[in-house]
Amino acid sequence: MKYITILMLFITTNIYSQEVKNSNFIIVIDEEIVTNSLGIKLLVTSKDGNSREIETITGYYPGNISLKKSDYDDLISDETQSVILKFNYQTYINDKSYYYTYEIEAGKNWFEMTFVILKIYNLDKRKYRKKLDPLSKDKNYTFDLETSNGQMIRIRKR
Repeated sequence: MKYITILMLFITTNIYSQEVKNSNFIIVIDEEIVTNSLGIKLLVTSKDGNSREIETITGYYPGNISLKKSDYDDLISDETQSVILKFNYQTYINDKSYYYTYEIEAGKNWFEMTFVILKIYNLDKRKYRKKLDPLSKDKNYTFDLETSNGQMIRIRKR
């Protein structure tokens, strides 16, 4: 019994002593800051073609994405070729529930910046459909990006 107690103490200490890296990240969907928790996953592909999935420690809450330090180091390493930010989002409009799945190619440097504001526009809404083009035929949304280093804004239709 003594050994089980020591083992449990060791495991608990090991789990809580892992270093955490926080990124200042705000997600805005259709001009509303996302305030509910999101289960964000990062799909990381290395230069040798291997892919792996990184899950955030606490998910997302406004202004923060938390990663294990080892995952963060892998994410920003020179061996990383691409990063896909993937999450599901649910919203209610006129008592109807709508589900969206987003997959956005992220720059690995996004996680190193002082702050990132990701603005997503669903093109199933008329006001955005008239002004913006989708990312692809399969993705009926687009995004703008504001960071501590500048901004990336999609070309608007006239």
